[in-house]
Formats: sequence, C-alpha cells, structure tokens
Amino acid sequence: MVGISVTVDADHVEDIDVVGVALAEEGMRIDAVHRTIGIISGSVPASRLAALEAVPGVLAIELEQHVDIRRGGPEPS
Repeated sequence: MVGISVTVDADHVEDIDVVGVALAEEGMRIDAVHRTIGIISGSVPASRLAALEAVPGVLAIELEQHVDIRRGGPEPS
C-alpha cells in the first residue's frame, strides 16, 4: 500500500463524497475527506494507481512523501 492524496477537480468538488465512493470501489482505503480544499487522502495498492486516475473527478494523485528531519539523519543523496 502507498499513501496518496487525491485532488478533486473543480467540477466535482460539490460531489466529493461521490468521488470518494468511486475511489473506494477501485481499491482506495479512504482515511480523510477534506471537503473545503477538495482533497481525499488514504492509501491504495500500487497496482491500482492507474485505475484511480480514471475515476471521474480526479484531477491529480500525489504519492505520500516522507521527510527525515532528525539530527544526524541520513545524508542527502
């Protein structure tokens, strides 16, 4: 599973819950629906990412990024 944030396009923000249901039907586990900013966050098997991109109302899908800010953390590559 990979963590993702899905941006809903302006034409579908009013129906963000419908978009969320369609994403869940395609295999996304919904963690939160941020109605005011048009974002749905959760996770999905990597093999299902392409299916989510085809859901009506999906503008973009961003993969979760991890940042290590600890002192003595790994050196940048």
